[in-house]
Amino acid sequence: MADFHFLRPLWLLAILPCALLWLRAWQQSTSLGNLAKSVDPHLLKHLLIDANSTKYFRPPHLLAATLVLSILALAGPSWKQIPAPFADAQAGLFVILRVSPTMQATDVQPTRLERARHKLSDLLEARAGTATGLIAYNGSAHLVMPLTKDDRIISTMAESLSPEIMPRDGDALADALQLAHSFFERANMAGSILVITDSVTQSDGLSSPLPVQFWSIQSPQAPVTPEIQAAARQLNASVTKLSIDDTDVQQIARRAQSDFANASNDALGNRWQDGGYTLLPLLALLYLLNFRKGWQL
Repeated sequence: MADFHFLRPLWLLAILPCALLWLRAWQQSTSLGNLAKSVDPHLLKHLLIDANSTKYFRPPHLLAATLVLSILALAGPSWKQIPAPFADAQAGLFVILRVSPTMQATDVQPTRLERARHKLSDLLEARAGTATGLIAYNGSAHLVMPLTKDDRIISTMAESLSPEIMPRDGDALADALQLAHSFFERANMAGSILVITDSVTQSDGLSSPLPVQFWSIQSPQAPVTPEIQAAARQLNASVTKLSIDDTDVQQIARRAQSDFANASNDALGNRWQDGGYTLLPLLALLYLLNFRKGWQL
């Protein structure tokens, strides 16, 4: 209970007027008023309920318990956190696709780039309903499509990418990572990054505040290149090899789901759960007792 606190503590100030109200009600319930003047003492004792039998459970006590419990519920007692609502819906995935001459290699049929497009379409289908963006890079990084839930646009734009349209050759992965991060910030969204590449020529200086994973587009029989492994270690990223079935797609989708869920909680923050709702059944019971026959206040 070290984390116990009230979300709306100012409501606790209402306990003071409630205490005054209870004191007034108690005084009135214990006072005979004009009845003591109108009835002889030897007769009055036969008209009164034995005070000792009800002194611990009387209408003023019920009133005080109901009001205090209502105030505690309104004050919002809380002792644990829950994920921010709609966190998953607000998180996305930026795909960074390398479009270089090496991606035209045919060790993966028909080419590495064409296979990357097909795998990307499968991934979009597996992640249907979530936001995805696309960045192409070679010697420079370029936004192809901002975050969108329209999978068809992402696939169509990916089909139009080729090394011939890239301004220069090289490896601008660092710029692509920074570009993806900047668009997440502009959209005020949490998420993760997927790098689809066949090689990394420069791993030094790579950094990203967002979770990153690599999709190695090479022959399934070939090992992941040391350069990709070094870049993954630099970014604390996972590496998934190309597979002939959908194993790689499912692995990437699960990792993206886990990464952007965690990123959503970090970016949007957890919220304290309002425990006041747990008091409603007890409050309902106390209010029902007010309908007890013969109870007046």
